[in-house]
Amino acid sequence: MVGNLEWTNKPLAKYIFRLTGLLSFISTCMNTPKTFEYHPSLQYTTFIIDITCAIILTFEAAAKMKTRGIFIGDSSYLYDRWNHFDAIMVLNIYFSIILQTFELIGIINKYSYFTIIRSPRPFILIKPDLIYSSPFDLYAILGVQFFGSLTFHCVRNGTDLNNVTQSDLMIPDTYCSPTKDGFHCPENFTCKKIEIQRNLRGYNGFDEIATSFFSVYESASQEGWIFLMYRAIDSLPSWRAYFYFITLIFFLAWLVKNVFIAVIIETFAEIRVQFQQMWGSIEVTSGIEATNILQKADNSTLKLVNIGEKKKGVAPAIFLKIVQSPVFTKIIMIVVLANTIFTATIEHTHNEKLDKKNREFYHKIETLFTIFFDLEALLKIFSMGFKNYIRRSIFIFEFMLAVGTTLHCFPSFYRSAFTYFQVLRVARLLKSIPLLENFLSKIFGPGKKLGSLILFTMCLLLITSSISMQLFCFIKGLEQFETFPRAFMSMFRIAMNDGWTEVMYSAMDEVFEFGIFFLCLTALFFIFFHLLTNSIVLSLFVAVILDNLELDEDVKTIKQ
Repeated sequence: MVGNLEWTNKPLAKYIFRLTGLLSFISTCMNTPKTFEYHPSLQYTTFIIDITCAIILTFEAAAKMKTRGIFIGDSSYLYDRWNHFDAIMVLNIYFSIILQTFELIGIINKYSYFTIIRSPRPFILIKPDLIYSSPFDLYAILGVQFFGSLTFHCVRNGTDLNNVTQSDLMIPDTYCSPTKDGFHCPENFTCKKIEIQRNLRGYNGFDEIATSFFSVYESASQEGWIFLMYRAIDSLPSWRAYFYFITLIFFLAWLVKNVFIAVIIETFAEIRVQFQQMWGSIEVTSGIEATNILQKADNSTLKLVNIGEKKKGVAPAIFLKIVQSPVFTKIIMIVVLANTIFTATIEHTHNEKLDKKNREFYHKIETLFTIFFDLEALLKIFSMGFKNYIRRSIFIFEFMLAVGTTLHCFPSFYRSAFTYFQVLRVARLLKSIPLLENFLSKIFGPGKKLGSLILFTMCLLLITSSISMQLFCFIKGLEQFETFPRAFMSMFRIAMNDGWTEVMYSAMDEVFEFGIFFLCLTALFFIFFHLLTNSIVLSLFVAVILDNLELDEDVKTIKQ
């Protein structure tokens, strides 16, 4: 039975299945009504891709069912939970094909809510299993008990409460209290309880536990909590609002979040210790002398071992001493500083003749600087040897700058995209401050772990952007999710915690007409993504940086 499935484990078969999943994801990203309006040919392209993916994945599932069986036995197809996941993904592709067929022949409107069927398809790239809980429910219950429904507003005297318009309200709309506590309306206005629809008065508040939980999470993200507090101060005794929101920010926004980060860091450190016990050696980057590695001895201790590589290039040894001398480094840093100051003096007068004259002058001076740095790079290469030269990331960076700025000096490339290499030269000034350089090298470490985490974050953004686009692309007027680029920017904004509630509220306003159930699902979707990126992913970044610092301390101990 295992032999029959051997072909599915071959690299070519795995590559085809992974490529199929990627094509399905790309098709999902292109499948929106607005995208088809911009590029009509994509409607048929996505249809063909979906059919191809469905055939390949169905063939894979059928092969597994034939050899393993469907129901009976521990190795049957349905016994494995990952096969459940794969089957759901295949069925989802079939549903998407049926839906697009109906859209092509005109049975279903292209802006129909049936497009939500496609939303789970991006999960074909991953197999998620994530559980997270928090004490937000405590403050949600306290919010209901402390405040309840805040529906008293200042309205003009004689206002018909069954037909309240904007002209009847104060400018701006002000909450008030019918008791002696809170805000009292001025003359010609009275404090009345009026009912306003959610999409008009806002979705946050403390009316019931669900709305209160929503408001607590929004406040804990430090987004818009001050407006909720002022609303509570105007409606009820002020001490309640001060006590509630100050403790909420302290415990939830600061304490609970940092405790969660600490848990992630501790877990990450334990994983590193386990890997250290399993691995026989760990490489150490140590500048020009990067010829040492950490190896485990017989008594389970780590020691530094020199691998004795040749560090000398074709030039005489005296040149290597010159390159490694502090005086040489200081001279280079002075020239970099001079180049930076000179570049900072560039100005545009909008006088065509004067700008042309300045351009020629700056071109000549920058060419001289570039020649100097090119000679520096060549001297290091001939002194150390090219293989040893490119082993250090700082020298790779300098080499890229030398090549890029050299191309930038050609008249046809001057003041083009190659200007970025000229600007990046200022980063070399970090080397003039050894403490800062050492600190940055400790934080970023070899770069592999941090780079992998950045790649994971980008993949997460791509997947969630595709899901959100398919969830909301059928809604006319919701520009944030009409196309994949707009959906990506909206989700990136949420991940950066920059006005994320505005994106959520704009989607909720459009979903309001579909009922409270879909309104709640919309809120939960954005809250979950914000929680995932601002708590878990952020904690992982902190954990990686601290892990790099701890690893550096271990290396110091071993050297001593």
